[in-house]
Amino acid sequence: MKIFVNLIKWFLLIFILFFFLFPVYWLITTAFKPASDWFTWPPTIIPKTLTIENFTGGGSFYGSTTTSIENIMPYLRNSTVISLLTSILAVIIASLSAYSIARFKTGGRGFASWIISVRMLPPIATALPLYILFKNLRLLDTWITLILVYLVFTIPFSTWVLISFFNGIPKELDEAAYIDGASAMKTFFHVILPLSAPGLAAMMTLSFVTCWGEFLLALILTSTANSQTLPVYLGRYITGWRIAWGPLSAAGIVTMLPAVIFSFTMQRYLLRGLTFGAVKY
Repeated sequence: MKIFVNLIKWFLLIFILFFFLFPVYWLITTAFKPASDWFTWPPTIIPKTLTIENFTGGGSFYGSTTTSIENIMPYLRNSTVISLLTSILAVIIASLSAYSIARFKTGGRGFASWIISVRMLPPIATALPLYILFKNLRLLDTWITLILVYLVFTIPFSTWVLISFFNGIPKELDEAAYIDGASAMKTFFHVILPLSAPGLAAMMTLSFVTCWGEFLLALILTSTANSQTLPVYLGRYITGWRIAWGPLSAAGIVTMLPAVIFSFTMQRYLLRGLTFGAVKY
């Protein structure tokens, strides 16, 4: 009986791994397939011919204005800078506001609920007002535009979650620091922040991933390679004729890797940060 149960467990494990890892395998293999293998039926599971033309150029694909990702670097730079700056600023601002709410009950209980209510607003509802606003400010197609817009959506959630982290840190530590002569800000930076590192890492990672994959507002508020991000760049491979699966998969690999690397870098704190206490106020 025990052997039968173990077999079922292994079968389920293999099935789950296949379910989640096969799309990654298909993405990688398609990135190295020549154009002639993109639409074969039945599909080519194990490619017989590999090419790097989807990355470097030189291939041919009828109906597409581009056949490789050789010009992806400006978009990769934009996504990296915008996502990193947004996640860092979001964590800084959210940690300050969350500490104020958790320790000093700033605004009362209703204030915290009002903050998270911003997340209920669909981004598309803000697209037109934001476009008009930044157009009048002459900030369209700039990094600062996307950073400011992304902060509006990342700060509320980060604040809401960080409140639970600060509530989980005993207030006696603050009181001990006050007795030793520390001010509220000194207590925050030297006592509370080091203890809440897992929560800060978790929120920074979630903010980074949110900004990295955002498409709608980036499409509306940017128009050139000076500030367009990778999700917008990926859209150029979907044409009215066909989809350029090879370059699209190659660009997908480049888009996926930085987020994966960033998540693994934060993995030391991420697991504890996502499971630390309950999100409550």
